[in-house]
Amino acid sequence: MDSGLKRELEDKISAGERLSFDDGVALYETDDLMWLGQLAHAKRTELNGDAVYFNVNRHLNMTNVCSASCAYCSFQRKPGEADAYTMRIEEAVRLAEAMAPEGLTELHIVNGLHPTLPWRYYPKSLSELRATLGPNVALKAFTATEIHWFERISGLSADEILDELIDAGLSSLTGGGAEIFDWDIRKQIVDHDTHWEDWSR
Repeated sequence: MDSGLKRELEDKISAGERLSFDDGVALYETDDLMWLGQLAHAKRTELNGDAVYFNVNRHLNMTNVCSASCAYCSFQRKPGEADAYTMRIEEAVRLAEAMAPEGLTELHIVNGLHPTLPWRYYPKSLSELRATLGPNVALKAFTATEIHWFERISGLSADEILDELIDAGLSSLTGGGAEIFDWDIRKQIVDHDTHWEDWSR
């Protein structure tokens, strides 16, 4: 990016002008990360002063056993594979409790689509985690695909599932699981039938 465009972008940002699509592309494509970082820092400081907030996020995967075999996933295992695992709830709670002294503010929970775990395992897990970690740790759990799976194994609607998970301590859902809108592309990389339209209803 030449110095003239840099100056133009600096002036726009300093004046509080809305950036155009082309401005965004130029910022994205710049290889001058020091300049970009300084520009972002100046705007952030203008908006927020010296207040900075950090999230201490840790991941907990209670099972990697999955009925799906998505092309992109290196996480899933089939029942009986050597490194397949499913934690007892007490074990998951113990692991989460060990993360708390690190200043834990958010526990991110994603699992495989376990073919035989009962639906009750999931709200009970959240309830036990919430009781152990307290109200100040956000429980960010389950993808859209997992919610769809819970519908299947429980016979409940998504609304009923979400209500029960929230009552058990769920703070928010994780991203992922139904974000590929083109069904032809989706069929090439995933082998379960959760579609974005299932989640957008």
